[in-house]
Amino acid sequence: MKWVIQGVEKCLAEEDESSSSKHGGKKTYSYRRRIDASLVDALYLMHHANSQTEVLDAEKRIKVLLKNPSEFPLEVTERVIRATSLAGLSLSVDLLQLLLRGDDPVLPSSIAYISVLSFLRRNGRVDRLEETLAELASVSRGIQRKNPLSNFRIDIVAFNTYLGAICDAAVAGRPYPSFDDENEIMESNNIFNFTNFNNTLDGTTSSEKYLYKGLNLLRGDVARKKFALECDPDIYSFNSLLAAVAKCSKPGRNLRSISDSCLLTMKKQGVDCDTLTYNARIQAAVAADEEDYAIQLIDELLIANPNLPADRYTINLALMPFVKARRKGQILALMRDFYDENAGRNNQIIVSAFEAFLNTLVQNDEVGLARDVFDAFFLSIPKDRMQLTGIRPNPTTKHFNIMLGGYSKAGDAQKAFELFDKMLGIGVAVDGFTVSSLMTHSTSSETITSLLTQIEAERVILNPAAYRAIIGAYGNSGDAASACLMFAEMGVVCQQRGRGVESWNVLLGALARGCTGDDATSSELDIYNSNAAKRGSDSDRLAVEELANDEYISLVDGKSCLDATFVTLELMRNGNQSTALFQTPKPNSQTYCLIASALSRFGTSEPQPEQALQLFRDAVNEGGVNPDGRFLNAILRCFGDDVEAVLAAWKSDIGPAAATQQKKGKINLQQAYNGVMHVCGRALRPDIALRTAYAMNKAGVEPTEVTLNSYKSGKRVAMEKGIIDRLGLKNQYETLLSVECTKYNRQKWDKSKRRAGDKKIRIIL
Repeated sequence: MKWVIQGVEKCLAEEDESSSSKHGGKKTYSYRRRIDASLVDALYLMHHANSQTEVLDAEKRIKVLLKNPSEFPLEVTERVIRATSLAGLSLSVDLLQLLLRGDDPVLPSSIAYISVLSFLRRNGRVDRLEETLAELASVSRGIQRKNPLSNFRIDIVAFNTYLGAICDAAVAGRPYPSFDDENEIMESNNIFNFTNFNNTLDGTTSSEKYLYKGLNLLRGDVARKKFALECDPDIYSFNSLLAAVAKCSKPGRNLRSISDSCLLTMKKQGVDCDTLTYNARIQAAVAADEEDYAIQLIDELLIANPNLPADRYTINLALMPFVKARRKGQILALMRDFYDENAGRNNQIIVSAFEAFLNTLVQNDEVGLARDVFDAFFLSIPKDRMQLTGIRPNPTTKHFNIMLGGYSKAGDAQKAFELFDKMLGIGVAVDGFTVSSLMTHSTSSETITSLLTQIEAERVILNPAAYRAIIGAYGNSGDAASACLMFAEMGVVCQQRGRGVESWNVLLGALARGCTGDDATSSELDIYNSNAAKRGSDSDRLAVEELANDEYISLVDGKSCLDATFVTLELMRNGNQSTALFQTPKPNSQTYCLIASALSRFGTSEPQPEQALQLFRDAVNEGGVNPDGRFLNAILRCFGDDVEAVLAAWKSDIGPAAATQQKKGKINLQQAYNGVMHVCGRALRPDIALRTAYAMNKAGVEPTEVTLNSYKSGKRVAMEKGIIDRLGLKNQYETLLSVECTKYNRQKWDKSKRRAGDKKIRIIL
């Protein structure tokens, strides 16, 4: 934008010099020059604006100064149009229309009107874009009639911008205007309706209508004649439509008929396919789960069209179809050709491409193959590529992070730590994501501390996400004291960035997990003597003395985990703002859910109905928390085995709160009922659990296996505590409950891999 404004200055300066020559070479400081200076000032104000208010103020000034564009040279107006369109101002459209609709219409340069069309595309204004393009065509024809020898045709890029806007609308699934509404718009603006719905069906979606509209624009010479284009649609036009078809494709939604029609049109108009054409078709086939067709297209590109090179996008699209077809050798051959072609000349493309390759394989659970690829091209040098030594690209942090994320997903700790050692051995920098991935494998406090010491020796600057992973890992290992120390350290290192509600909730989760042991209520937090406090040397970490003044540690040190959770909740509820480094956010639904989990010791504590109800009322009435299903489930588990109390609370407080969540989906109400089921299991009362299942059906909520498992988990806790079952007909009630919670549902059953081998019997009465 700065260059455009400087162009305005230059044009005005040249205009000023030409006018001064009329006055004997003397410079004049006329009203015209003051207007010019004001225009330049307004443009720079727009460029350097720090707020939307300043941008709008600059727009008003420019609008007043350019109310009559004919007073300025056309070159100046064109540059102002471009500058305002780059700034995202609708003034650019108004200025273009002033040129097109004047007494003597002027067709500006293609750079000016393409900028306006691009602005309209960014804002999704397909209607205004079509109207503007039609006006440009009208002015172009008028100039041609006056001067038949002139060549003022509309640039093909303008049409491609309009076609791109149509494709954007299709991908976004925007509502297509009704047929009557579109005809009315077209007639009022004297615009031709390019959409022919003879090739659509009644069930055609809005996305498909937009795609058909784009397809009809590409047929024959329709676009060139109606928009006065300099040429027929080019390969970029067809590829734009094919790319949109690929993005709109999905399983059960085959749009191959549109692609085939597009290819037929290309053939008729003599437009040859390129690699991007094949990439779009392959992407559509993969998205529609037509892997055989995808492989056919890939083979066609590689064998039938040897002059078209397979680029990195082709290889990435071919990965999973070839893996499933057991053609892994061909995948490696394609990668090797791509690698050898670019090694030493464009290493950055290799680095970026293999990031995509590894990510695709890891996301599709092909971690082993991803590791083979990583080893072959980055961690070892095969004999057939020895000549590339010294010019081969080095692995990056992102490569290692993708692989470590895959091992985290697969739960393979041994290979993750082995790869981490290689990462450190070759000197690749470690970042926060690396730490987060490794922490998922750490099961003991000592292992976490050892790993943390190793990471700190590399002088890694940890971000809030990495600290949250460390806090969560310490919590999972049962070392809540170390989690508290790392939370305090995060506040010092990351300052207020690390003290958002997400970080506080991770800490509460660590404290809640510290409440699950047999001595959870009696053990105290010894933060300064925790494993995290003793790690490494003084030079490798923050000295404990630096954290001694931390306000949070001083409040929770020496308390039990349960007491520490309520101290933390009180701090968050009061919105502590005592220092810049210690400011607490307001608690949210997850905060109260974690507090309730700590109170119930994840469903294993003794009944605490009064505390649970008080926590619920504080959250809903004072905290303004939305009582979602997870929170209600956690509250209900605090009732232990007190069935009478939980039924009373359901009628008075929790049931009505759960009913308010039905508009947001039945899952919230179902999770709340599952909490009641857990209490029934704790009390060994399958009769009440069965009545609850009937109540769920009456409320329109289907009991599922999750509901049955909630009862069983409560029963398991009761059996571990040695509670004696005194209810008669218990087995009969549990059998009925099992039948009620595992009703035959063909749609859900067919999707369950676990039940694929089960025999299904349908009883028709």
